[in-house]
Amino acid sequence: MKRVLMCLSVMIPSVGYCCPSLDGTWTSSIEKFESFNKKWANIEDKAWSFMIQTQGIEVIKYNGENKMSINSPEIEIKVGEKKMKRPPSEERITFNVLGCTSKSIAMQYERYGEKKISQLHFENEDTYWVYMGSAGTDGNSHIREYYTRNKSN
Repeated sequence: MKRVLMCLSVMIPSVGYCCPSLDGTWTSSIEKFESFNKKWANIEDKAWSFMIQTQGIEVIKYNGENKMSINSPEIEIKVGEKKMKRPPSEERITFNVLGCTSKSIAMQYERYGEKKISQLHFENEDTYWVYMGSAGTDGNSHIREYYTRNKSN
C-alpha cells in the first residue's frame, strides 16, 4: 500500500503538467474531416451527404474552469429533394478530466441528458480529434471530427 501511495504521489503532480491545454476557442474543421474520413471512415453515401453539410460549423470555447460552451449556427440541410433548417444552438457543459497524457485528454460530461466520456487526441497543440458516435452502435465507422484552435485567442 505504501508503495502504491508513493507511486501516485510521484505520478499525480506530473499529470497536471503534461495535459494539453484546452483554453480558447476551437472550430470544427471541415477540411480535416473530409481529408481523413474520405480515406479511412466507413460511411454510406447518404450519411456522407448529410455529414458534409453539418461538419465544420461547431465552435467550442473552453474557459479553463472545466466548462465549455458549444455553439452551432443555423444551417439549411438538403435531404434528397427536401430542405430543412436546423436552428442555432448553444450549450453550456461542465466536464471532468478523467486523465490525460501529453497527447490526449479523457473527459466525462453530461449532454442531451446522458453521461458521456470522450477522448480528445491531439495532433499538435492547436489540433485535436474525437471519434464520432458511440461504441456498439454508430461508433464503429471510424469517423473522426477535428477541431482547430483559433489563433486570435
